Amino acid sequence: MTTLDARVVRRVHPGLTIDATIRLGDEIGVLFGPSGAGKSTLLRLIAGLARPDDGRVELAGETLFDAARRVDVPLRRRRIGMIFQDDLLFPHLDVAGNVGFGLKGAGRPERARRVEEVAALCGVSALLGRGIATLSGGERQRVGLARALAPRPRLLLCDEPVSALDLPGRRRLLDRLRGVQQAEGIPILYVTHSPAEAVTLGTRLFLLEAGRVVAEGPPADVLARAGGRASLLHLEGIRNAFAGTVAEHEPGGEWTRVALDGGPSLFVAPVDLPAGARVDVEVAGDEVMLAVGPIAGLSARNQVEGVVEAVAVHGREAEVVVRAGATLWLASTLASTPAAMGLSVGLPVTMILKARSVRVEPAAT
Repeated sequence: MTTLDARVVRRVHPGLTIDATIRLGDEIGVLFGPSGAGKSTLLRLIAGLARPDDGRVELAGETLFDAARRVDVPLRRRRIGMIFQDDLLFPHLDVAGNVGFGLKGAGRPERARRVEEVAALCGVSALLGRGIATLSGGERQRVGLARALAPRPRLLLCDEPVSALDLPGRRRLLDRLRGVQQAEGIPILYVTHSPAEAVTLGTRLFLLEAGRVVAEGPPADVLARAGGRASLLHLEGIRNAFAGTVAEHEPGGEWTRVALDGGPSLFVAPVDLPAGARVDVEVAGDEVMLAVGPIAGLSARNQVEGVVEAVAVHGREAEVVVRAGATLWLASTLASTPAAMGLSVGLPVTMILKARSVRVEPAAT
Protein backbone atom coordinates (compact mmCIF):
# COMPACT_ATOMS: atom_id res chain seq x y z
CA MET A 1 0.00 0.00 0.00
CA THR A 2 1.32 3.45 -0.90
CA THR A 3 1.99 5.49 2.26
CA LEU A 4 3.15 8.72 0.59
CA ASP A 5 1.32 9.85 -2.55
CA ALA A 6 2.39 13.32 -3.69
CA ARG A 7 2.21 15.33 -6.88
CA VAL A 8 3.40 18.89 -6.47
CA VAL A 9 3.95 21.80 -8.86
CA ARG A 10 5.92 24.93 -7.99
CA ARG A 11 7.60 27.53 -10.21
CA VAL A 12 10.86 28.19 -8.40
CA HIS A 13 12.42 30.60 -10.92
CA PRO A 14 12.26 31.11 -14.70
CA GLY A 15 14.68 28.24 -15.27
CA LEU A 16 13.16 25.72 -12.85
CA THR A 17 9.62 24.48 -12.28
CA ILE A 18 9.04 21.54 -9.93
CA ASP A 19 6.44 19.16 -11.37
CA ALA A 20 7.00 15.81 -9.70
CA THR A 21 5.08 12.78 -8.52
CA ILE A 22 6.38 10.65 -5.63
CA ARG A 23 4.67 7.45 -4.46
CA LEU A 24 6.46 5.62 -1.67
CA GLY A 25 5.57 2.71 0.61
CA ASP A 26 7.20 1.64 3.87
CA GLU A 27 10.70 1.68 2.39
CA ILE A 28 13.68 3.95 1.77
CA GLY A 29 13.26 6.01 -1.36
CA VAL A 30 16.19 7.94 -2.79
CA LEU A 31 15.65 11.27 -4.53
CA PHE A 32 18.67 11.39 -6.82
CA GLY A 33 19.96 13.92 -9.32
CA PRO A 34 22.52 16.64 -9.99
CA SER A 35 22.80 19.89 -8.08
CA GLY A 36 20.07 22.32 -9.09
CA ALA A 37 17.57 19.60 -10.06
CA GLY A 38 15.18 20.69 -7.28
CA LYS A 39 15.66 17.83 -4.81
CA SER A 40 15.66 19.94 -1.62
CA THR A 41 12.81 22.12 -2.87
CA LEU A 42 10.72 19.02 -3.54
CA LEU A 43 11.28 17.85 0.06
CA ARG A 44 10.19 21.25 1.37
CA LEU A 45 7.01 21.13 -0.71
CA ILE A 46 6.12 17.68 0.63
CA ALA A 47 6.91 18.68 4.22
CA GLY A 48 4.90 21.90 4.14
CA LEU A 49 7.90 24.21 4.52
CA ALA A 50 6.95 25.67 1.13
CA ARG A 51 3.52 25.81 -0.52
CA PRO A 52 3.00 24.23 -3.96
CA ASP A 53 1.27 26.23 -6.68
CA ASP A 54 -0.75 23.15 -7.54
CA GLY A 55 -1.05 19.46 -6.68
CA ARG A 56 -1.90 17.16 -3.81
CA VAL A 57 -0.02 15.50 -0.94
CA GLU A 58 -1.48 12.48 0.87
CA LEU A 59 0.22 10.65 3.73
CA ALA A 60 -1.11 7.43 5.29
CA GLY A 61 -4.54 8.13 3.82
CA GLU A 62 -4.75 11.72 5.10
CA THR A 63 -4.78 14.67 2.70
CA LEU A 64 -2.16 17.19 3.78
CA PHE A 65 -2.40 19.47 0.77
CA ASP A 66 -4.89 19.79 -2.06
CA ALA A 67 -4.81 22.92 -4.17
CA ALA A 68 -8.18 22.21 -5.78
CA ARG A 69 -9.94 21.73 -2.41
CA ARG A 70 -7.89 24.43 -0.65
CA VAL A 71 -6.56 22.00 1.95
CA ASP A 72 -3.22 22.93 3.53
CA VAL A 73 -2.52 21.21 6.85
CA PRO A 74 -0.02 23.22 8.95
CA LEU A 75 3.48 21.84 9.24
CA ARG A 76 3.15 21.19 12.99
CA ARG A 77 0.20 18.81 12.38
CA ARG A 78 1.66 16.84 9.48
CA ARG A 79 3.78 14.49 11.63
CA ILE A 80 6.71 14.60 9.26
CA GLY A 81 10.26 14.38 10.57
CA MET A 82 13.19 16.03 8.82
CA ILE A 83 16.97 15.93 9.09
CA PHE A 84 19.21 18.29 7.16
CA GLN A 85 22.86 18.86 6.24
CA ASP A 86 22.95 21.23 9.22
CA ASP A 87 21.66 19.37 12.30
CA LEU A 88 19.96 22.53 13.70
CA LEU A 89 20.28 21.35 17.31
CA PHE A 90 19.47 23.72 20.17
CA PRO A 91 22.78 24.69 21.82
CA HIS A 92 21.12 25.71 25.11
CA LEU A 93 19.71 22.17 25.64
CA ASP A 94 21.63 18.99 26.36
CA VAL A 95 21.19 15.90 24.17
CA ALA A 96 18.22 14.60 26.18
CA GLY A 97 16.54 18.00 25.93
CA ASN A 98 17.03 18.08 22.18
CA VAL A 99 15.74 14.54 21.65
CA GLY A 100 12.67 15.18 23.77
CA PHE A 101 11.93 18.65 22.38
CA GLY A 102 8.99 17.47 20.27
CA LEU A 103 7.40 15.57 23.18
CA LYS A 104 6.32 18.53 25.28
CA GLY A 105 2.69 17.41 25.30
CA ALA A 106 3.54 13.95 26.67
CA GLY A 107 3.62 13.02 30.34
CA ARG A 108 6.99 12.82 32.03
CA PRO A 109 7.19 8.98 32.19
CA GLU A 110 6.04 8.60 28.57
CA ARG A 111 8.48 11.25 27.44
CA ALA A 112 11.37 9.62 29.29
CA ARG A 113 10.54 6.19 27.80
CA ARG A 114 10.41 7.55 24.25
CA VAL A 115 13.65 9.50 24.64
CA GLU A 116 15.41 6.34 25.87
CA GLU A 117 13.85 4.29 23.05
CA VAL A 118 14.93 6.51 20.16
CA ALA A 119 18.29 7.24 21.79
CA ALA A 120 19.03 3.51 21.78
CA LEU A 121 17.79 3.15 18.21
CA CYS A 122 20.03 5.99 17.01
CA GLY A 123 23.07 5.05 19.11
CA VAL A 124 23.12 8.12 21.36
CA SER A 125 22.11 6.64 24.74
CA ALA A 126 25.55 7.36 26.19
CA LEU A 127 25.30 11.00 25.07
CA LEU A 128 22.02 12.02 26.75
CA GLY A 129 23.68 14.06 29.46
CA ARG A 130 26.18 15.75 27.13
CA GLY A 131 26.11 19.32 25.87
CA ILE A 132 25.73 19.91 22.15
CA ALA A 133 29.08 21.72 21.88
CA THR A 134 30.91 18.57 23.01
CA LEU A 135 29.61 16.37 20.17
CA SER A 136 31.36 15.32 16.96
CA GLY A 137 29.70 15.85 13.59
CA GLY A 138 28.50 12.25 13.40
CA GLU A 139 27.16 12.36 16.96
CA ARG A 140 25.25 15.57 16.23
CA GLN A 141 23.59 14.04 13.17
CA ARG A 142 22.54 10.93 15.14
CA VAL A 143 21.07 13.21 17.82
CA GLY A 144 19.23 15.11 15.07
CA LEU A 145 17.86 11.81 13.79
CA ALA A 146 16.67 10.83 17.28
CA ARG A 147 14.99 14.21 17.73
CA ALA A 148 13.17 13.83 14.40
CA LEU A 149 11.96 10.34 15.35
CA ALA A 150 10.85 11.04 18.92
CA PRO A 151 7.34 12.39 18.08
CA ARG A 152 6.65 9.23 16.00
CA PRO A 153 6.51 10.81 12.51
CA ARG A 154 4.66 9.07 9.70
CA LEU A 155 7.37 10.06 7.21
CA LEU A 156 11.06 10.94 7.53
CA LEU A 157 12.64 13.33 5.01
CA CYS A 158 16.45 13.45 4.82
CA ASP A 159 18.23 16.24 2.94
CA GLU A 160 21.81 15.02 2.37
CA PRO A 161 22.45 14.54 6.11
CA VAL A 162 25.85 12.86 5.64
CA SER A 163 27.41 15.38 3.25
CA ALA A 164 29.58 16.99 5.93
CA LEU A 165 30.70 13.70 7.56
CA ASP A 166 33.80 11.62 6.93
CA LEU A 167 33.41 8.19 5.36
CA PRO A 168 33.14 6.17 8.60
CA GLY A 169 30.61 8.72 9.92
CA ARG A 170 28.59 8.42 6.72
CA ARG A 171 28.52 4.64 6.98
CA ARG A 172 27.36 4.73 10.59
CA LEU A 173 24.51 7.16 9.90
CA LEU A 174 23.35 5.23 6.81
CA ASP A 175 23.36 2.03 8.85
CA ARG A 176 21.25 3.78 11.51
CA LEU A 177 18.76 4.91 8.87
CA ARG A 178 18.29 1.33 7.67
CA GLY A 179 17.68 0.23 11.25
CA VAL A 180 15.26 3.12 11.84
CA GLN A 181 13.20 2.23 8.78
CA GLN A 182 12.89 -1.39 9.90
CA ALA A 183 12.16 -0.57 13.54
CA GLU A 184 9.72 2.30 13.01
CA GLY A 185 8.09 0.98 9.82
CA ILE A 186 7.87 4.41 8.17
CA PRO A 187 8.77 5.57 4.67
CA ILE A 188 12.02 7.51 4.34
CA LEU A 189 12.74 9.85 1.43
CA TYR A 190 16.47 10.53 1.22
CA VAL A 191 18.07 13.20 -0.98
CA THR A 192 21.51 12.60 -2.44
CA HIS A 193 23.58 13.22 -5.56
CA SER A 194 25.92 10.33 -4.62
CA PRO A 195 25.34 7.22 -6.75
CA ALA A 196 27.11 5.11 -4.11
CA GLU A 197 24.60 6.14 -1.45
CA ALA A 198 21.73 5.68 -3.89
CA VAL A 199 22.70 2.12 -4.80
CA THR A 200 23.54 0.90 -1.31
CA LEU A 201 20.81 2.64 0.74
CA GLY A 202 17.58 2.83 -1.21
CA THR A 203 15.03 0.29 -2.38
CA ARG A 204 13.50 2.78 -4.84
CA LEU A 205 15.18 5.63 -6.69
CA PHE A 206 13.53 8.71 -8.18
CA LEU A 207 15.76 10.32 -10.80
CA LEU A 208 15.08 14.06 -10.79
CA GLU A 209 16.13 16.31 -13.65
CA ALA A 210 15.09 19.97 -13.95
CA GLY A 211 12.30 19.47 -11.41
CA ARG A 212 10.76 16.37 -12.99
CA VAL A 213 11.01 12.68 -12.12
CA VAL A 214 12.32 11.19 -15.37
CA ALA A 215 12.75 7.60 -14.11
CA GLU A 216 12.05 5.52 -11.01
CA GLY A 217 12.59 1.98 -9.77
CA PRO A 218 15.32 -0.10 -8.07
CA PRO A 219 18.41 2.15 -7.83
CA ALA A 220 20.81 0.04 -9.87
CA ASP A 221 18.18 -0.51 -12.57
CA VAL A 222 17.42 3.21 -12.88
CA LEU A 223 21.09 4.13 -13.10
CA ALA A 224 21.65 1.40 -15.68
CA ARG A 225 18.72 2.60 -17.82
CA ALA A 226 19.88 6.20 -17.46
CA GLY A 227 23.07 5.15 -19.21
CA GLY A 228 25.10 8.07 -20.46
CA ARG A 229 22.88 10.96 -19.30
CA ALA A 230 25.20 13.93 -19.13
CA SER A 231 23.56 15.13 -15.92
CA LEU A 232 24.62 12.05 -13.92
CA LEU A 233 27.69 12.70 -11.86
CA HIS A 234 30.96 10.91 -12.36
CA LEU A 235 31.53 8.16 -9.80
CA GLU A 236 35.21 8.69 -9.19
CA GLY A 237 36.58 8.23 -5.70
CA ILE A 238 34.00 5.69 -4.50
CA ARG A 239 35.29 4.03 -1.34
CA ASN A 240 33.99 1.15 0.74
CA ALA A 241 33.95 1.92 4.46
CA PHE A 242 33.54 -0.68 7.22
CA ALA A 243 34.03 -1.12 10.95
CA GLY A 244 36.16 -3.98 12.22
CA THR A 245 38.45 -5.41 14.88
CA VAL A 246 42.13 -6.28 14.81
CA ALA A 247 42.09 -10.09 15.00
CA GLU A 248 45.78 -11.06 14.95
CA HIS A 249 49.28 -10.14 13.81
CA GLU A 250 51.58 -12.42 11.81
CA PRO A 251 54.52 -13.31 14.13
CA GLY A 252 57.05 -12.10 11.58
CA GLY A 253 55.30 -8.75 11.27
CA GLU A 254 54.38 -9.24 7.62
CA TRP A 255 50.61 -8.75 7.95
CA THR A 256 47.69 -8.05 10.28
CA ARG A 257 44.31 -9.74 10.02
CA VAL A 258 41.24 -7.54 10.52
CA ALA A 259 37.74 -9.01 11.00
CA LEU A 260 35.01 -6.82 9.50
CA ASP A 261 31.76 -6.54 11.48
CA GLY A 262 29.35 -9.04 9.96
CA GLY A 263 31.69 -9.72 7.08
CA PRO A 264 34.95 -11.34 6.03
CA SER A 265 38.41 -11.06 7.49
CA LEU A 266 41.03 -9.16 5.51
CA PHE A 267 44.81 -9.43 5.53
CA VAL A 268 46.25 -5.91 5.61
CA ALA A 269 49.64 -4.25 5.92
CA PRO A 270 50.93 -4.37 9.53
CA VAL A 271 48.88 -2.20 11.89
CA ASP A 272 50.39 -0.85 15.11
CA LEU A 273 47.34 -1.64 17.25
CA PRO A 274 46.73 -4.49 19.69
CA ALA A 275 44.47 -7.43 18.96
CA GLY A 276 40.90 -6.50 19.88
CA ALA A 277 41.31 -2.82 18.89
CA ARG A 278 38.41 -1.31 16.97
CA VAL A 279 39.30 0.07 13.55
CA ASP A 280 37.78 1.82 10.52
CA VAL A 281 38.56 0.11 7.23
CA GLU A 282 38.42 1.67 3.76
CA VAL A 283 38.95 0.16 0.31
CA ALA A 284 38.72 2.18 -2.91
CA GLY A 285 36.13 0.82 -5.32
CA ASP A 286 38.66 0.66 -8.16
CA GLU A 287 40.95 -1.47 -5.96
CA VAL A 288 38.35 -4.28 -5.83
CA MET A 289 38.94 -6.77 -8.64
CA LEU A 290 36.24 -9.29 -9.53
CA ALA A 291 36.57 -12.87 -10.72
CA VAL A 292 34.14 -15.61 -11.70
CA GLY A 293 35.15 -19.23 -11.23
CA PRO A 294 38.27 -20.82 -9.68
CA ILE A 295 41.36 -18.69 -9.03
CA ALA A 296 44.95 -19.80 -8.61
CA GLY A 297 48.43 -18.30 -8.56
CA LEU A 298 47.62 -14.80 -7.30
CA SER A 299 49.89 -12.67 -5.16
CA ALA A 300 46.95 -10.76 -3.65
CA ARG A 301 46.33 -11.85 -0.07
CA ASN A 302 42.56 -11.41 -0.03
CA GLN A 303 40.09 -13.49 -2.00
CA VAL A 304 36.62 -12.70 -0.64
CA GLU A 305 33.64 -14.71 -1.81
CA GLY A 306 30.37 -12.87 -2.38
CA VAL A 307 27.23 -12.61 -4.48
CA VAL A 308 26.31 -9.89 -6.98
CA GLU A 309 23.43 -7.77 -5.64
CA ALA A 310 23.20 -5.13 -8.38
CA VAL A 311 24.96 -3.80 -11.45
CA ALA A 312 24.78 -0.13 -12.50
CA VAL A 313 26.23 0.96 -15.86
CA HIS A 314 26.52 4.69 -16.51
CA GLY A 315 28.44 6.24 -19.36
CA ARG A 316 31.91 4.70 -19.55
CA GLU A 317 31.82 3.30 -16.03
CA ALA A 318 29.96 0.72 -13.98
CA GLU A 319 29.51 -0.18 -10.33
CA VAL A 320 28.94 -3.74 -9.16
CA VAL A 321 27.37 -4.19 -5.72
CA VAL A 322 28.57 -7.38 -4.01
CA ARG A 323 27.31 -8.81 -0.71
CA ALA A 324 29.81 -10.69 1.46
CA GLY A 325 28.16 -11.75 4.70
CA ALA A 326 26.38 -8.68 6.07
CA THR A 327 28.70 -6.25 4.22
CA LEU A 328 27.96 -4.54 0.91
CA TRP A 329 30.83 -3.67 -1.43
CA LEU A 330 31.05 -1.41 -4.47
CA ALA A 331 33.50 -2.49 -7.16
CA SER A 332 34.20 0.13 -9.84
CA THR A 333 34.80 -1.18 -13.35
CA LEU A 334 34.66 -0.18 -17.00
CA ALA A 335 31.17 -0.13 -18.50
CA SER A 336 31.94 -3.14 -20.68
CA THR A 337 33.16 -5.35 -17.81
CA PRO A 338 29.82 -6.63 -16.39
CA ALA A 339 28.64 -7.86 -19.81
CA ALA A 340 32.04 -9.31 -20.69
CA MET A 341 32.11 -11.26 -17.41
CA GLY A 342 28.44 -12.22 -17.55
CA LEU A 343 27.75 -10.54 -14.21
CA SER A 344 24.12 -10.70 -13.09
CA VAL A 345 22.21 -10.48 -9.80
CA GLY A 346 22.72 -13.63 -7.73
CA LEU A 347 25.96 -14.69 -9.44
CA PRO A 348 28.72 -15.87 -7.04
CA VAL A 349 31.93 -13.90 -7.51
CA THR A 350 35.28 -13.50 -5.81
CA MET A 351 36.61 -10.09 -4.83
CA ILE A 352 40.40 -9.81 -5.01
CA LEU A 353 42.15 -7.19 -2.89
CA LYS A 354 45.83 -6.56 -2.27
CA ALA A 355 46.73 -6.22 1.40
CA ARG A 356 48.25 -2.78 0.83
CA SER A 357 45.11 -1.47 -0.90
CA VAL A 358 43.20 -1.74 2.40
CA ARG A 359 43.41 1.39 4.56
CA VAL A 360 43.06 0.85 8.32
CA GLU A 361 42.82 3.53 10.99
CA PRO A 362 41.88 3.54 14.71
CA ALA A 363 38.10 3.75 15.04
CA ALA A 364 36.71 7.24 15.33
CA THR A 365 35.22 7.93 18.75
